[in-house]
Amino acid sequence: MFTYVVNKCAAVRLSLLLLAALLLSACVAPALLLSPQGQLMWAIMKPMVGLDPKEVNLFEQPLIKKRLEPLLGEHYQTAVSLLNTADEIKQQGPLFYVASNYTPIPQLAEKAGFVWNAETNQMAVLISKGGVTEIFAEAVEKKAKAVLPVWPDELVDYAKMASNPEQLLQQQLEQQKQQLLEQPQQQLQQAIEAQKQQLIDAPKQQLKQAIDAQKQQLIEAPKQQLEQAIDAQKQQLIEAPKQQLERAIDAQKQQLIDAPKQQLEQAIDAQKQQLIDAPKQQLQQAIEAQLQPLSEQPEPQLKKLAAPVPKQD
Repeated sequence: MFTYVVNKCAAVRLSLLLLAALLLSACVAPALLLSPQGQLMWAIMKPMVGLDPKEVNLFEQPLIKKRLEPLLGEHYQTAVSLLNTADEIKQQGPLFYVASNYTPIPQLAEKAGFVWNAETNQMAVLISKGGVTEIFAEAVEKKAKAVLPVWPDELVDYAKMASNPEQLLQQQLEQQKQQLLEQPQQQLQQAIEAQKQQLIDAPKQQLKQAIDAQKQQLIEAPKQQLEQAIDAQKQQLIEAPKQQLERAIDAQKQQLIDAPKQQLEQAIDAQKQQLIDAPKQQLQQAIEAQLQPLSEQPEPQLKKLAAPVPKQD
């Protein structure tokens, strides 16, 4: 009895484990079957289901934007403007899609839809206006022929309004093929231009710099020497005579001003001699003449002469 109960519990546990593994494989298996790029898209799209595409910046995700811009070309901004009016990102089987609710630019388009097929890793966009739909779809890898995109039920009616969708898709594939062929050619041209820059333009620039340096030596240096020689000649022809003239002027000034000044000073000294010193000498001589007779008289007479004169009443 105990063995039966244990076996029964083990069977129940095994059943639960198998059920959990089955449910887990149902979610993981589709992602494991995709290419590496498809697995990245699955990792982006699956968690966003039910969210507003504008709020989560769905069409600004680099992996999505990088594929949509070359696919849509000039219609990229129109499509994104309409797709950002959607309320949520939706899923129908392997199809992850966005459908616009209204148009903010009715003059350009009325409806837009975006779909990514997880089974083929194909992106497609439709833009509808005036009952005519234009479809833009990527080529499916490892497919020789063009593969029409699969649309969710919400967008099927708009997809049916496309005029000859197979021909339109084939034209888009040809355009993508042309872009893939022209892109390596442009890269090759850019590489050639870069090599030209290194092999031709750079040596050309170096040669020009060397020529400019030689020009500096052959023209500018002699020019500077000539300017220095001219300055030296100018010194000799202008500055030296100027200095000689200044010295001659100073000599003339000496003769015309300083010599008469000296003569005037000498004349003044002579006049001073005549007007002051000569009368002084004459007065000295007169005093000496008066003193001579007095010194020769007897002493009594001198005392008498020296006595004070009495005052008269």
